[in-house]
Amino acid sequence: MLEEIREKVKSEFGLESEAYDTNMLLIECKKEQLRDLMKFLKSNGFNYPHTVSVVDYTPKGEGFQVNYILENLNDKKFVMVRVNLPEDNLSIPTVSDIFPPLQPHEREAWEMFGVEFIGNPRLEVMLLPEWAEGWFPLRKSYDFKKHRKPSKEKK
Repeated sequence: MLEEIREKVKSEFGLESEAYDTNMLLIECKKEQLRDLMKFLKSNGFNYPHTVSVVDYTPKGEGFQVNYILENLNDKKFVMVRVNLPEDNLSIPTVSDIFPPLQPHEREAWEMFGVEFIGNPRLEVMLLPEWAEGWFPLRKSYDFKKHRKPSKEKK
């Protein structure tokens, strides 16, 4: 089943993919292809979205990586879609209209890493206090000492 998806992805999108595990396929794509690829995967049975996660590789000079994990519940197979973003252009189209359960995942990724999901209607502070907006605490460059809210000293 994954081999069939792999061949279709190559023929329809020109994307290479590789086995990530015995039941998972890893597909790397450009952000311009993301929405079409996600619609394609959904129409091919990968209609259960698990998560959106961001990885900060800036210390290695590689920017950021956005990963989406989708599952085909009938066949118990997974697809991970990976999109690399340069540090100076952290925007990517939303897929929250294709997979509505991913809307809060995109929102959290925006709040914690600063990745803007273009078209997501709810990119607003969800977890952090309002005074911390724009600090992106899961980035490797985040300075906890600099951004710590002052506490009252004990007497």
